[in-house]
Formats: sequence, structure tokens, C-alpha cells
Amino acid sequence: MERCVRCLNDTTVRNFRLDGDGVCNFCRAYSKIEDKLNDDARMQKLFLDRIERVRGKHAYDAAVGISGGKDSVYVLDQLINVYHLKVKAFTMLNGFFSDEARENVDRLVAEFGVEHEYISFPSDMLQRFYRYTMSKWLVPCIACSYIGYASMINYASKIDAGICIHGRSPEQMLRAYGYDVFTEFVDAGLTDIGELDISATYTKILSDIGKKMDEQLMREIEGILLQDVKENDFREFVPYFLYHRYNEAQIVDYLYKNTSWQPKTDGYNHYDCKIHNASRYIYRCFEGRPHALPEISARVRMGEITREEGMAILASDTVDSSAKKELRELCRYAGVSPTLTLLKAKIYKRIRK
Repeated sequence: MERCVRCLNDTTVRNFRLDGDGVCNFCRAYSKIEDKLNDDARMQKLFLDRIERVRGKHAYDAAVGISGGKDSVYVLDQLINVYHLKVKAFTMLNGFFSDEARENVDRLVAEFGVEHEYISFPSDMLQRFYRYTMSKWLVPCIACSYIGYASMINYASKIDAGICIHGRSPEQMLRAYGYDVFTEFVDAGLTDIGELDISATYTKILSDIGKKMDEQLMREIEGILLQDVKENDFREFVPYFLYHRYNEAQIVDYLYKNTSWQPKTDGYNHYDCKIHNASRYIYRCFEGRPHALPEISARVRMGEITREEGMAILASDTVDSSAKKELRELCRYAGVSPTLTLLKAKIYKRIRK
């Protein structure tokens, strides 16, 4: 199996290619923006330009998505207590939001004294969208991501927030930079705000995603998810951790010391999603390795960890016994067969080989 000499990506990663020096195309793409990302002064200016451009000019300076996870809670805290923005928080109910996460969200928004709203969607729309992506790509994550992007952009316009700020980690944003839809969000974030055509950029992003879906289904979904974006009145979708250094241990330590954020589960990553392990299990079945490989590679690429540390993390990445139970719940909700889903995954893995 061929593996990149810089990161840990190998031939199991979709779109993976090596050049003559043994460096993968993902590393080459990242190298084009590496200097920009490491210019802390410029990145801070880009962020400040964005928030100062909207401060005091709308009903809210920012809409902030909060899942109850460490990153979104930390971002909300910083926007309120460091940047002193007038924010409204919201939580997307995607059909699999955990009770524990909801308890955390309810407690924390009261603690922060911030306005908050749960965003719900028609259950039949969610189920049909998940069924479609499960049937076509075997996992629900594509549907969930699109619903998230669209509803965040729409919500900012609905409540008249100047921008929408989210807390995706750098490795989530950059794991497939150059080859996934989030690339254009990153490129937009690296552009001076005065030079960015937000409406044209986001119209293109959503259109590109929509081209991969059933046309009739997408028209219906967009009619629900984007009903409040009037005349392409898009508000920028701002990635907080594109502009700020990310250190998971420091974030967790800060939250434990300064807030009541304390998940009861053994692990705090993705505890807000009731079927996260099911998705990891399906991915492992058709990818033949931990689904986290591209994210671990991004961390190596960014110099956050060494290759050896990354290999150790991957070696310890196992799917626990809850995965099959979660898979049954996911398939029941989407109306697909768990047995057929796993069979398709195994067939897909053989075809890729």
C-alpha cells in the first residue's frame, strides 16, 4: 500500500494521489495556503475585519451554532466574553441529537445568559434525505452536513445576524482541502472581506452540493432550509478556528475550569450524536481503516503531531460494541436495511481494491 511521506494518507483515501517525491495531493494543496494559515497577525486581522464590519449593524452581531460539544461551547464563550459580541445561539435538531447534549446546551445557554433557539425540521424530510444518502453513499453524514450548512446560513438571515460563526476544528476543515466542498468555505475565509462576494460564493457552494443529489429532492429541501435567505441575502459562514490557534487539551481544561460543561460520557468527542459510532462503523467497513485517517493526516500536515503519534492514534481507533446498536437505530430511522447497508459496504471495499 502506498502512503504519503509527509502525512499518513494512503490509497484507501478517496482521491489520493502521489507525486514523484512521494507527497500526496492533499499535502500539496495544503502547502498553497500554509503560510497564510500560520500568519497569526493576518489571520487575526481577517477575523476582526469580519466582526467589526457587522458589529452593531444588525439585530445580532452573530448567530452561533452550539451542539453541546467542547468546540462550539468554547467559541460561544469567547465571542461573548472576549469579543463582546451580541450573539444568538442555536442548535440544529437533526434527528439524532442526544439527550445529554441537550441538557448541556440548556444549562450552558442559561449560564451564559444568551438567547438560544432549537431549529427543528419536518421529520419526513429528514428521514427521506437520510434514506437517500444512506442508499447512495451508505452514511447519513452528507445529509447532516448539508442540512447544517444550509440551516446555519439561512438562520443568520432569518434573525438578522451579521455573520454566522461555527466551531469546526482545523482538521475537520482541512482534512480534504482542495478536494471537498469545505475548500470553498476555507478559501472564502482567507479572502479579505472587502473582496469577497458572499452571495455568489455561497450560491455556488450550495449548487455544487445540490448537483450530487436528486434534483427534485434538493428543490424540496432547499425550499425548507433556505426559505429565509431573501434575494441571495447570505451572511458569511465564519470558521472561528480558521483564525485562532486550536488546542483541544487547552479548550477542555478551560471549559472545565470556567463553565459547567462536563459531559457524563467516558469520551466527550461527538457525544452529542446518537449514531456517530454507527457512521464510523460503516465507514470502516468500506474504507478498511479508521475513518479518522484524513483528519489525523491533517494534524500531521499542520505540525500538530508527529507521524509516529498519528500512527499510534490510528492504532487505538476502534469501534466499540455500541456501533451495531446505533446502526440499527440509524437504519430504522432512515428506512433502510442494516444488513444490506453492510453488504454494500463490503462490496464497495472489494471493488476499490
